[in-house]
Amino acid sequence: MIPQRVWLSGSLLVLALISILVYEKGLKPASEKRKEKSALVYPKLDISKVQRIELARENKKDLLVLSDSNWLVETENNYPADPEGVEKLLEASKALTCNEQITSSEQELERFELTEAKALSVKLLNDKSDTLAHFYIGKRGTTYSSSYFRKAHDNTICLTYQNLITIFDRTTDSWRDKAIFRFNANDCKSLEIEDGATIFTLAKDLKENKWELFDKNDKYPSAQWAVEGICQTLSKIQTQGFYQIPLKDAGLDKPRRKITATLVGDKKYTLLIGAKLKNQNYYYAKSEAQGTIFSLSEWQINSLFKNKKELIETQTAPKQPESSPSEFQEQ
Repeated sequence: MIPQRVWLSGSLLVLALISILVYEKGLKPASEKRKEKSALVYPKLDISKVQRIELARENKKDLLVLSDSNWLVETENNYPADPEGVEKLLEASKALTCNEQITSSEQELERFELTEAKALSVKLLNDKSDTLAHFYIGKRGTTYSSSYFRKAHDNTICLTYQNLITIFDRTTDSWRDKAIFRFNANDCKSLEIEDGATIFTLAKDLKENKWELFDKNDKYPSAQWAVEGICQTLSKIQTQGFYQIPLKDAGLDKPRRKITATLVGDKKYTLLIGAKLKNQNYYYAKSEAQGTIFSLSEWQINSLFKNKKELIETQTAPKQPESSPSEFQEQ
């Protein structure tokens, strides 16, 4: 009898373990997935159909429009919008979830900053101006990564475990694209640097994958990491602000500093540096290819404009180039 009882107990234990395993691996995830799907605020939202985004709080309104696959800030002279920011906004709208229902009392809207007067209104529309989603974002939740929100025409206050304020709210900022340049730093094959009267060129030997510094008729081996650092900084440099002032006032009518990166394929990116902002550690700057005036921090400037000693790999006697290109000559 004892062996039979042991066998029966063992069989029951195995069946129990199998049942738990089946639940954990199959039934439980499926139920959680159904719960998550049902909790989506806009389960049928197709963000590929969004053609216009309206963001408004108090007296500020930002209008983003899709034109030829590019997002523009209509309220700022159709300046290119921050592509990564818009993508995050759309993805967050699609994933918007009411993780906790707080209350449906209209009297509580003020406390959570969800009245129409205080909240950030977010509206997504299609090409026919039909509203695909419309909701209000209130104050931050109980943690930094949570937020209170409600759907338009609905007083139900929801807590979501998303940092909606950081993603959607640029009331004190701009939706304009802050990137001055975007290119692959690995494609950089030469840098021409002008800093006042100092003019020199860094050129890459594409076969040897080595950088060299040309100064008048002299040629020096360059510190690889230092030159590639300049290319990396320039390839993704972002402005600290936008300005609408005359070029002369910004010191950009006759810039004293200039850096040009030439890529494989000979496409060029030229950055001009102007005067220093009054009482600030920032400088006016602009791309030679467009008229918008930006500002860069002193740290960004110093990362681009290195002196020759920082860029030369050794202190050996300079090599004499077989032929020095005309653009390497001091003008």
